[in-house]
Amino acid sequence: MYRCPECRTRRRDYGLFTQHIRDTGHRLCICGGYHYAHRPGSPYCVSNPLSALLLADRYGATDKDLMRCARHIMQETPHAAAKVRELLTEWKLK
Repeated sequence: MYRCPECRTRRRDYGLFTQHIRDTGHRLCICGGYHYAHRPGSPYCVSNPLSALLLADRYGATDKDLMRCARHIMQETPHAAAKVRELLTEWKLK
């Protein structure tokens, strides 16, 4: 099942999905956060402020490094601070 990143409609067939993208002008993100075109703002998408923290966790960063990354994200993007704290609580980090 393929879902359009902008209008969120679903297409069962990849050909119909790409036709929908071409016809409407909707865009997929190709930032490199994933190995495929994806919805902008997905968890590992570069446009997501938490992507650096999630990638660090994925690749086995230490707790100290995760906390350093979290502090940096909270300083650079204050609007994401609540989500960073929530993620750290979920990971049981303080």
